[in-house]
Amino acid sequence: MNKIMVNRRRFSTNRMRPRQIKHRKSTPKLNKKKRSVHSVPMVSLSQSTHQQSTDPFQSASAPKSFAPSVSEVIMPAKAPLYDIIRFPVIDWHFRWQRPQQLSEQFAQQGHRVFYVTTEIIGLRKEEASKEEVSRLVNIKNIDRNVWLVTLCANQPLNLYKDKMNQWDIQYLKWSIEHVRAKFGISQLVSIVDLPFWTPLVMAMEQHHIVYDCMDHHAGFSTNEPEMLHQEERLLREAGLVVTSSQHLYDWATAYNSSTVLIRNAADITHFSMPPEEPLTELESIEQPIIGYYGAISDWFDIRLIETVARNRPEWTFVLIGHTFGCDTSQIEKLDNVIFLGEKPYHELPSYLHRFQVALIPFMKNMLTKATNPVKLYEYLAAGKPVVSTHLPEVEAIASDIVSIAHTPEEFEQAIQEALQDTGTELIKRRQDFVRHNNWVQRYKVLNENIIQHLFPKVSVIIVVHNKWSYTEQCLRSLFQKGHYPNLEVVIVDNASTDQTSLQLKALSNPLIKVISSPDNLGFAAGNTLGCQESTGQYMILLNNDTIVPDGSWISRLLRPFHEDPQIGMTGPMSNCVGNDQALDHFIGDTVYGADARWLNDFYELYRQKIRYTDLLGFFCVAIKRSVWEHVGSLDPAYGIGMFEDDDYCERVRYAGYRLAIVEDAFVYHYGSATIKELRPQMYESLWNDNKAYYEQKWNKSWRTPKGPHSIFHLADQPDDIANRVRDTGKQFALVLGEKIWETNSRRWQKIVKGLTEDENLYVIVYTHVYHGNQVIGTRKVGPQLYFTNRIDLFSLVTFDHVLYCGSTDIFPHLYSDHFVADSLCYHDHQLIALLSRLPEIDVLKDAQVTQVVRNVISPTKDISTV
Repeated sequence: MNKIMVNRRRFSTNRMRPRQIKHRKSTPKLNKKKRSVHSVPMVSLSQSTHQQSTDPFQSASAPKSFAPSVSEVIMPAKAPLYDIIRFPVIDWHFRWQRPQQLSEQFAQQGHRVFYVTTEIIGLRKEEASKEEVSRLVNIKNIDRNVWLVTLCANQPLNLYKDKMNQWDIQYLKWSIEHVRAKFGISQLVSIVDLPFWTPLVMAMEQHHIVYDCMDHHAGFSTNEPEMLHQEERLLREAGLVVTSSQHLYDWATAYNSSTVLIRNAADITHFSMPPEEPLTELESIEQPIIGYYGAISDWFDIRLIETVARNRPEWTFVLIGHTFGCDTSQIEKLDNVIFLGEKPYHELPSYLHRFQVALIPFMKNMLTKATNPVKLYEYLAAGKPVVSTHLPEVEAIASDIVSIAHTPEEFEQAIQEALQDTGTELIKRRQDFVRHNNWVQRYKVLNENIIQHLFPKVSVIIVVHNKWSYTEQCLRSLFQKGHYPNLEVVIVDNASTDQTSLQLKALSNPLIKVISSPDNLGFAAGNTLGCQESTGQYMILLNNDTIVPDGSWISRLLRPFHEDPQIGMTGPMSNCVGNDQALDHFIGDTVYGADARWLNDFYELYRQKIRYTDLLGFFCVAIKRSVWEHVGSLDPAYGIGMFEDDDYCERVRYAGYRLAIVEDAFVYHYGSATIKELRPQMYESLWNDNKAYYEQKWNKSWRTPKGPHSIFHLADQPDDIANRVRDTGKQFALVLGEKIWETNSRRWQKIVKGLTEDENLYVIVYTHVYHGNQVIGTRKVGPQLYFTNRIDLFSLVTFDHVLYCGSTDIFPHLYSDHFVADSLCYHDHQLIALLSRLPEIDVLKDAQVTQVVRNVISPTKDISTV
């Protein structure tokens, strides 16, 4: 039982045992990924030896090389490790139990562990900036791979009594984002020990939730009903529920099928050997010492100990631990009962080895029924005889080596018999039991379950034919720091004649499998071979002329599969693709792909959004293996490759599955890097032949795919713009802020982001520069957010709202019944000048951002004017 009382925890002592310290546009018709194909010959499968790769890129149009070389980046390595944030029930420096033990095991295995403190800093200020919040977050390295993190909320929060409000959740979320950015955390597992944290972890993005259920929280008399409500939500939403007892497992499985039983354990090295230094505190006691350490609270049967102590004055009872919640007034009168208070973890073995008998005297109730006592394993690690009241977990796992008593008389008798037992055989049996129940073994089981449930194996299939420079850059991005933890890459080399074959043979990485074909198989047959040789639960067909942006791209592509079981394939957005996966606006380059600032905005604005579609571009497509096995492989009859993706999408939909565009996933694509090598006459012939084959096969005419999913796509006249605005049936707001958008911390930009949260409102922002790049025309930046440098294009639009947020420009052909200015975006003289030129404007005086947004969306008459 790990819960403690908040007004007692600060008096606990530190664990002291020594530890090791420290833009390119897409062509609307022919921008499709293609490969060469003929009959399928014999192939060879290789995982070759490591050599240096020093050859420079040969093509001026190819991506530029940058150090280090691919052989240095894609070196032999075990699978990457995810990071851990532990949302605890107890502080790191309190009683050393399961949360700290498992955290330490993760750290020792190379995971970075960020252990959140139970103290939360209260900013006591609504609508603070993210920067203000981040400055208050405290991060302290306390051990190798272990950091203590103190988060910031709006109010100081008591984990055991308080409930988070919206500002608390926002500030706590920003605190976590600050930590993730500072340490470059990509693959994150959040382990939650207490349901209090549920609103925060549910608001967080791009992470996996594990609920480590150690206690029956309804059994704590101090728990509020809200805690139990949050626990039920946590149980249902967690990706994995870990329970410490059979009772908790049976209960939790009704809420979540991904529930496992991982009991507690002991640090054998810490407890098995007697300390070298004598324990002077108990040195003068000549009577047998009957001992206990741990919490002495309302579940501790103090009356039982008092009864036995009165009956047996010749025994000395030593009780170690806080006594908050337990009435000890009567038992303290007994001379043979000693209360020593809380002792640090590093001292516990000294006391334990002085005990002749170790006790677990818990009452029988709902709380203890679900308890798997950590102290049981620690007692047994020292070889000590253990006497326990009847607890289901003790009986289930150690009834043959522990004395279990149902009555006070049996409890006393069991102690008597234990004192007479001095045989070494029982000591060996107890310690042998613990050798199979240690924290190293528990970490292994937990890690296996995390990988199985949260990171299903993904096979990335890459078919290549020459163009090594593209392949190298693609592989670099795939294996960048923080990539997906359960990944294999299957490369099918279609008889390359440049340096590709040699370079692939030089790779030595257990996560890469190279299949070499003496003949060019082409796109369809090559991918079929790669899929057949892969072992992942999911497969991603990826062109070699791509750059993946960060470690989150795979998780983003997989997320819709879990949200909608009918989805069979997913694909990302891209800068260059011949359908509506194409972005209307992109910032990046050919070396690094997406610009980091643009990508952050992209992820935020499109957060967890998907669109169902009829067509996915196969430059990057994720497929369930079960779907692949049901539908079958790509049709090799398409030869070099055009239209095989259209064909396969038809087949997947015909089989009853849905296709989804993951709008918050992005993959950079050069576009048709291999197919461009064909002579124009051959290209045209291939296009016509495959198009005819597709139309004959599906008995319908092929249609040119849709362009970017933007209401203003290719609209460059005011009347066209006005018609498209009218056709949406939605409200439109125009924001006139500064002409440069650089960061989202400025007030006017916060207002823009706030307005975009209303799904019935489109927001047009008049600005000229977006993250250092010129805005040309009207460009879609988010689902309902557009940037334009052409206010004249909207001269026939009557806006529902026009919001001045820093601009002092007056446009003669700007129409709206609702003009508003945010006073805090102006100096006084600027506002006075604006009012003199636009006297009908309403001014929001000293309003918070949320008030400004609310007033624009739902205007009221109580606007303060200057």
